[in-house]
Amino acid sequence: MLLAFLLLLVPLAVDSKLPPFFLGKINGQTVLNHHLNRHLVTDGASVFDDYPYLQVHNFTQKLDHFDRYNTKTWNQKYFYNPKYSRNNSIIFLMIGGEGPENGRWAAKPEVQYLQWASEFGADVFDLEHRFFGDSWPISDMETSSLQYLTTQQALADLAYFIESMNQKYGFKNPRWVTFGGSYPGSLSAWFRQKYPELTVGSVASSAPVNLKLDFYEYAMVVEDDLKLTDPQCAPAVRDAFTKIQQMSLTAEGRNSLNTYFNLQPPFDAKTTKLDINNFFGNLFNTFQGMTQYTYDGQSNSTHSDKTVRKMCQIMTNATEPNTVKRVENLFLWFNQMEPAGPDLSVMPNSYWDVIAQVGSGNLTVLGEGGAAARGWMWLCCNEIGFLQTTNQGNNAFGTGVPLNLFIDMCTDMFGDSMKIKRIMSGNKLSQNYYGGADFYNATNVVLPNGSLDPWHALGTYKTNDNQNLLPYLINGTAHCGDMYASYDGEPASLPAARAFIKQHVREFIRYNPAVDGPKGSNGSATANR
Repeated sequence: MLLAFLLLLVPLAVDSKLPPFFLGKINGQTVLNHHLNRHLVTDGASVFDDYPYLQVHNFTQKLDHFDRYNTKTWNQKYFYNPKYSRNNSIIFLMIGGEGPENGRWAAKPEVQYLQWASEFGADVFDLEHRFFGDSWPISDMETSSLQYLTTQQALADLAYFIESMNQKYGFKNPRWVTFGGSYPGSLSAWFRQKYPELTVGSVASSAPVNLKLDFYEYAMVVEDDLKLTDPQCAPAVRDAFTKIQQMSLTAEGRNSLNTYFNLQPPFDAKTTKLDINNFFGNLFNTFQGMTQYTYDGQSNSTHSDKTVRKMCQIMTNATEPNTVKRVENLFLWFNQMEPAGPDLSVMPNSYWDVIAQVGSGNLTVLGEGGAAARGWMWLCCNEIGFLQTTNQGNNAFGTGVPLNLFIDMCTDMFGDSMKIKRIMSGNKLSQNYYGGADFYNATNVVLPNGSLDPWHALGTYKTNDNQNLLPYLINGTAHCGDMYASYDGEPASLPAARAFIKQHVREFIRYNPAVDGPKGSNGSATANR
């Protein structure tokens, strides 16, 4: 995912060397927190000004849950919203992911699960992920320290957090439900699988549970979305990328690309294969970002402007016969739509500038966005994969973003110990541990995905009504679309999907651990951890 850059809607820092699209994620924060921070909050107001009932705390977390001789601890940040509580020991937990938690997912009443919290009388928590935001087990991100950044440690953090909150707040026969979207959605699904005795259910939105190393399906789904939107769109994109790839092979063509996209630094006689792949990663992710969040309820712009429909209008505009120029026009149009965002009229174009920033383990050098990028890349290289390539199969985006690019970056960031054999081995071990899409097994889990979301290709779709294992593919929606506030003109399938999720959350919390035992509905209380 490292150079499968997603749309960064907020500039990382004035002096940052990171490109505007990075790691398949929004720089410095989770996808969900970014959009709430940008679109759903009064400009200039702090979260506590907007929501005075919200509390922020730290609690003492274990450094290593699997070494009984390691007694080191650290402070993990969480937010607590007691506004809806009716003291009935129903608790909703939003799981933090690959960036800082700012508390808005625990406070903004319009988001879906908080509407349900209000109706059901739930206490609400939002726990920040280790090694992101303000939650630092160790005060650096050297490779030796990152051994403690794993999905298994993160799940154990959740378990210890729930046990600690039960004691601190005196919850009797507690009924916890976890929520998460994207990578936190995966954590929500896996937590229910590995620690079923601590919750009564989970909602895992847009959760990739198939830990593919080479995630070439992402590009295939983007192309499918283009075809579905306009039959002429995918051929126009294919034509543009074919021409750009041909141009990248000659000095004259590279000079033209310098002009089209204002590459900084420009291609020159010293340009390498890595530089070319880096460039195609930036191009590809313009299309990724606008597809992944199309029609989401994040803001007016994602409702109707920054959508795959608008992107296809630009890419099929017959008044501009040059499809490469249409790609340039797409970048310039985005600049007009987001004047406060990254300047896409200038494209960062140095592989080694990225490595120089994100390859450091020093938090001061990294900065907030660089630290989040490094942490996410470690998770991808070390175990979960999700490396979004374009060189498998016949797709509209050519072959410019190969798997080898990401393997090189894993090694360049984390040292010679992080080479292909370790990367493949770690990914296989995690896939076997969690079961992937085919062998994921849990009780009381709803797994919504959007049909337009490229991440839905890594979801699970095996329903087991006896275990309340309930995948749900939402037609015409994108990434985490079920989680946001409703809006007029939203995809027609969303209301029914949200009603489905809500109904099952209602069923989950009807379960009484004191009466029915620790297992949840039709499931085992034990799991292989």
